[in-house]
Amino acid sequence: MRRSLCILVCVGWGGWLGVAATLAQVPGATSAGHLGKPGRASIFSADHRFMVGGMTSAENMVLAESLATLARQVEEKVGQPLPMTRDQVLGVMVQSLSSPNKEILKVQGWDDGQFYQRLVVPGALRIDGEDLLEGACWLLLNRYAAEWTPLARRTGMGAVMPDWISAGLTQNTQAALRSRNREWLAREWAEGRRLPLAQVIKQELLPPGRWREKAYAAAAVEFLFGDGDTATWTALFQAVGGKQVIDGVWLRNHCPALQDRKPEAAWFLFLSQRATQQTVATWSDRGMQIEAQLLQMLHFRPHDMVAGVPSDVPVELFARDLIDYRDQPWVPTLASALSLRIQSLKLGATRVLQDVIASYAAYLDQLVTPPAAKTSWWNKGRKDPRKIQPPDDATWQLALNQLWLRAERQHQAFLESNQVRKRYVDSFDAAPPGVFDEPAPAATDVPRTRVQKYVDGIEEKLAAP
Repeated sequence: MRRSLCILVCVGWGGWLGVAATLAQVPGATSAGHLGKPGRASIFSADHRFMVGGMTSAENMVLAESLATLARQVEEKVGQPLPMTRDQVLGVMVQSLSSPNKEILKVQGWDDGQFYQRLVVPGALRIDGEDLLEGACWLLLNRYAAEWTPLARRTGMGAVMPDWISAGLTQNTQAALRSRNREWLAREWAEGRRLPLAQVIKQELLPPGRWREKAYAAAAVEFLFGDGDTATWTALFQAVGGKQVIDGVWLRNHCPALQDRKPEAAWFLFLSQRATQQTVATWSDRGMQIEAQLLQMLHFRPHDMVAGVPSDVPVELFARDLIDYRDQPWVPTLASALSLRIQSLKLGATRVLQDVIASYAAYLDQLVTPPAAKTSWWNKGRKDPRKIQPPDDATWQLALNQLWLRAERQHQAFLESNQVRKRYVDSFDAAPPGVFDEPAPAATDVPRTRVQKYVDGIEEKLAAP
């Protein structure tokens, strides 16, 4: 397994934190500086605990909101507020370009009595929502532990929470991941495979990605550290802050679940109870819940999302209505923010539903790319190969309509497929061959029109790594 990279950086923090300005376009958010292009300002979250930079202002705002939500969920789990003052901001820097093998970089350390933390994401197009949340949660738990670090030891990298605890807690904050892990563990139990608790708690370093070990880590955190059990969590933070090893001896002495019990017997009993629970969530992929969230996001209030929306624009709009307003300056900012919010639903969604989400996002992303401005032949510059622009407004409108219709067709195919699955669960009969197969692709012997080829080119660019 590859190790996640964590380093200490002690130079240059003040320069990045010292930039401050005002962002008028995004209500409820504050700009932390200008990155050299209009609409690309760093954004503070509403709780002023996260600052996100490197993407557009709208994209930074969406990511900052997601991290603020994670912080609130962590606070609920550990039963105490994060010990962060307004000058202890967790900075998130999204790089514009990166090599394919780069991973999310977690950075922290003590500098002149202050505990600094940063998260460096290798490119906006390569953000993995699950890995990002795990990295942020690791830093937040270390922030708790840093408060218990003795003054004489406040040097170097600082408190480091074992990955099995931070990754496990992250998994338990997300309903989609809890449902997925429950199914994984039930399958493991049915096949006679199980991971001993002694092996789970030795995983101080876990690689990025989806691993069965993380499902067991989530179960171990749920087993050993109850939601809102302030006393046990505080003891953990105190131990990590004091550089104590969180091993079997420490857990037996501090976790109520192991008091006066044989650890492995109690652990296997816990797993068996989780594996045999017949809940609605066990039979569901949460597809309809995520689809309902998608529908809510496609209906929005433009005046509440961005500034500068004319008064004659209706209070509520549907995503397709944006085609009629495509040439107005507020639309790109709104479409960019909406695209990021919709793509956040991919976490926990099935592959078919992920395709639906990606199709709506492709439509919204195309709204951010208007036709290229007409220039004289001697002023023509080199085109950016990563940015496909329609040649004129008519083609732009046709492309938007094509992308929207494609998203609707995939949406309908998902609903039909989901209905078939629900009928199968109700009947408990074996599904006939081919029921769960993907819909047959469209016929390829029909010549593609100019607009269809243009839309195909857009989707190929979006799908490219």
